[in-house]
Amino acid sequence: MRETFVEVGIIVKVVKSGEYDARVALFTAQGIQWRVLHGVYRPKAKLAAAAGLFTVGEFTTAGQAVTGINVLVAPFGLTRDLNRYYLACSIADALMHLEFVEQSPAALVAAIKALTALTDSNESCYPIFLDFYGQVLEILGYEIDLTYDRAKLTHTAGKALVKKTLDAFRDYVDYQIQFCDQFC
Repeated sequence: MRETFVEVGIIVKVVKSGEYDARVALFTAQGIQWRVLHGVYRPKAKLAAAAGLFTVGEFTTAGQAVTGINVLVAPFGLTRDLNRYYLACSIADALMHLEFVEQSPAALVAAIKALTALTDSNESCYPIFLDFYGQVLEILGYEIDLTYDRAKLTHTAGKALVKKTLDAFRDYVDYQIQFCDQFC
């Protein structure tokens, strides 16, 4: 009998595998972990509703297979606003492509906070974007001055700060943030 583990993670990529299975990339405290969801595309599959992109949860795994998901943050709130969806895609893309190594637990916490804010609040996307990517730059060891009054952040000021963040990524990190042309 395989030993089971429970790990907190975020589904950042879903790839159909065969007729009924899916491979998912979970971002956990150990970084990206590829797991299999057996039978998730079968009619009435018990994990189907919980196995969506951007789901934050406690994943019970046995070997490479996910056997259970305790959903902590459901991604359904992201569908109400295209900017929120683009930002969630950007967060998932960053988690897939940036090498956090030993900083993965801090990146996981930052991503969970951002996805929770995107899903559960009506707050503007700009502060959520700035908080997440500011934390990612800090985790990677870079500094950026993003001081602003959260309550008085205008659309114009938000766009300027997003541009500053994008420029910092181009200068410091060999990575280009995806989906930002639509977000700005």
